[in-house]
Amino acid sequence: MGSQYTVQAEAKRLLERLLNDPKLYVNPDVKTAAERVEFTGYPNPWLPVPVKFSESISAISAFVGARAAAVAVDRYGIKQDIRVNTDHASVFLFGFFLPNIDGKGVTAASKAIADNIAEADKNDLFKPIHRASTNQYMTKDGRYYHTHGNMNAKILMKMFDIPEQDVTIEEARKIYADKVAQYDAQELDHLENEIHHQSGTICYTPEEFFNTEHGKIAAQEPIANIEELPAPQKSWPNPTHDSEFRPLDGIRVVDLSRAVAAPTVSKILAALGADVIKVSCPSLPDTGIALVDVNAGKRDVSIDLKTEEGKALFRTIIGDADVLVDGYRPHAIEKLGFDSKSLRDLNPSLIYVREDCYGYNGPWAHRSGWQQIADCAVGIAMMTGQFLDLNEPIQPLLPNADYQTGVLGSGLVIQALMKRTKAPVTFNIDLSLCHYNIWLYRARPYTSEQQAAIRGLHPNFKPRHTTDLPEIAGMLMESLKTACPGLFENPDFYEQISGKEWGDSRSINVIGAPFKLTKSTVGFLVPSGRRGWSNDNPTWITTVV
Repeated sequence: MGSQYTVQAEAKRLLERLLNDPKLYVNPDVKTAAERVEFTGYPNPWLPVPVKFSESISAISAFVGARAAAVAVDRYGIKQDIRVNTDHASVFLFGFFLPNIDGKGVTAASKAIADNIAEADKNDLFKPIHRASTNQYMTKDGRYYHTHGNMNAKILMKMFDIPEQDVTIEEARKIYADKVAQYDAQELDHLENEIHHQSGTICYTPEEFFNTEHGKIAAQEPIANIEELPAPQKSWPNPTHDSEFRPLDGIRVVDLSRAVAAPTVSKILAALGADVIKVSCPSLPDTGIALVDVNAGKRDVSIDLKTEEGKALFRTIIGDADVLVDGYRPHAIEKLGFDSKSLRDLNPSLIYVREDCYGYNGPWAHRSGWQQIADCAVGIAMMTGQFLDLNEPIQPLLPNADYQTGVLGSGLVIQALMKRTKAPVTFNIDLSLCHYNIWLYRARPYTSEQQAAIRGLHPNFKPRHTTDLPEIAGMLMESLKTACPGLFENPDFYEQISGKEWGDSRSINVIGAPFKLTKSTVGFLVPSGRRGWSNDNPTWITTVV
């Protein structure tokens, strides 16, 4: 593995790369705070991937921790250390697979939680004929193509002329494989994205991606785009009497998002003390399996933005918020009357965060997408297949780009909040799964010697291109029982939240923030809960506005 290489040393190198990125506009006080970062953990890589998941999430977590520590200096006059256990940071990437009650997965441990999670699944996502819509199949011209069901497989089924039917998952995959095999890759890409407005992509190598018109533009973009706008200067709110030196005490965040990446932005902000309101729409599906994890620390309210009543309520909430996190497909909320300008008409100092798949420039900027799409487009999936001695793409082993993009976004929000207290400015912050993947690729893959050593830890880990995310994550967690015994049982990685708002009186263990501060409390002030749980108590609006 090379005597000089450790996960911690590489995490430090990547942290310095972030701190010195001129397009991230890092304040000198953040660089000073980052001098007090301490990385600990197992020294060698253990995740079976060719690229540096562990080193990346550890560096980004330290980046966020340093920004939070700089805020604590500014607000409370305290200096403190930032501690990142690289194993904890890596386990954070397993996030939504790990919530448990007394060691048993929440859906198995509690019928009430399982039922409330199922409410978010409006389209029977795990029915085999629906589930198989999200996978990789070979096209007529010998390429691999990733189709995606977009939380509603019926649209893709209609495109492919696949009827509803009760079949096994293997039979369902054969049905989709036969349909995809009727198209050339470029033909299918146009049909899915431009005609039916669904998420799908050709599975490129990195070299092929960077040779596309979109890839050429994305290659010139930073890991995130930050736009400074004139706005009234806004001081930090007065700390509450029980702030516990929480860096974001009194900050108000509105989370208008689904799935994983954008909700992770506000989850980390909540762990640092922000008051977060998650806006759910009762008629729209969400990734139910992720909600226990990514909604930790947030109150959840149901608002239908397609109604005038819902729009009026949303305007009221936005009027006194500090941050809006938007994770819907590009321009979706613009069509409802909420773009950057109209949002600033409501709240001139609002920090507006958008997260999407492809970025906001280039010929694919209008396309919707997911982590699997970003991994297949940029070439991470093909690299993973090659790492496993396969000439085929392998789906992401974990929601890696989702969680890492979200944690990064929280750090950019913290810096924006700090800068807003020093000058009459606010910010638009654009996050992209593809742009994070480009940054990860440029962090350099492991050497061939390192990759061989990692494969040696996982002799029975043998996914194929049709192994989907639930299966591959299960295979990975099983392999890690031998490679890293006890990894998922470490109590230091978890935080307890109440299960009350899910309908269970017991406590739920969820993965805590992937960094610690030695003086400021980092943890969730409220639990997660079923969608709309805060509607039951109308005081939520009076505490926001």
